[in-house]
Amino acid sequence: MKTAHKRLLALALVTFLVCALFYGCNKEPELPTEPETEFEYTTEDPWTTEEPTEEPTEEETEPPATTRKQTTTKKKTTTTKKPTTTTKPTTTTPQFTTIDDYTGPSSSTSSTTKSTASTYVKVSGVAFNGASNYTLSAGKTQALAWTVSPANATKKDVVFFTSNSKVATVSPSGVVTAVGDGPCTITIKTTDPQADANYQDEVSITVTAIKVTGITIRGGGSVRVGGSLQLSVDILPSNATNKDVEWSLDHGFETASISSGGLFRAVAVPEDGAPIIVTATAKDGSGVKDVRAIIINP
Repeated sequence: MKTAHKRLLALALVTFLVCALFYGCNKEPELPTEPETEFEYTTEDPWTTEEPTEEPTEEETEPPATTRKQTTTKKKTTTTKKPTTTTKPTTTTPQFTTIDDYTGPSSSTSSTTKSTASTYVKVSGVAFNGASNYTLSAGKTQALAWTVSPANATKKDVVFFTSNSKVATVSPSGVVTAVGDGPCTITIKTTDPQADANYQDEVSITVTAIKVTGITIRGGGSVRVGGSLQLSVDILPSNATNKDVEWSLDHGFETASISSGGLFRAVAVPEDGAPIIVTATAKDGSGVKDVRAIIINP
């Protein structure tokens, strides 16, 4: 029994010495809390080193910890860049789309032009609609109508011509105006630059003049030798086509004269003392005239 107690006492003493020795050798690593964290973080086992007294101090363990932190920071930076990189392509994509949209219409315009050129429909004819001839009174108008063939021709522009502008004129829109007595021809012509020809058609216009129905000479009835007298006329109707008149003297050519404008000049007193007869005759062929007796005084 005493032997057992002695053994237990010896074992306890040995255990105490071992613990004391163990505590004395490892006292420095156990005191700081941070080195334990750093050792755990760096996965280094301080108990496996041959010389525990040469284990890394707090200053030596900071670089690995700092390195870890920097690595972690870089990872965060990399993580931050990824969303940024993802955003940039998203922003860039619409810009390229916009450029493509801008370039597209230019190409489209060229295609349209080519398509239009390839589908150009040439003019193949033109014709007046309605009557082939018209009879108009002077001063009257007539609007002409026409058709360009085919109906879907690309360029349907036309121009008009008159054979006698003194009889009738024609406007760019095809309105004929009767001017004087007689016949004339109005021509329509196409202007399609790609057509095989400038097609045309004609219509006849006959203008009937409004004849003079009355003439009245106005002015004085007497004048002294060496003097003059201006005569004029009133024409009926007021819209007569030709209001011109021809002036003449029936006798007394040696004692008086008259101009084409109706100016009467007294040269001498007639020997018989008779008045001088002045006549105004319509030039439109109607035969209408008027006369006036003018006395020349000494």
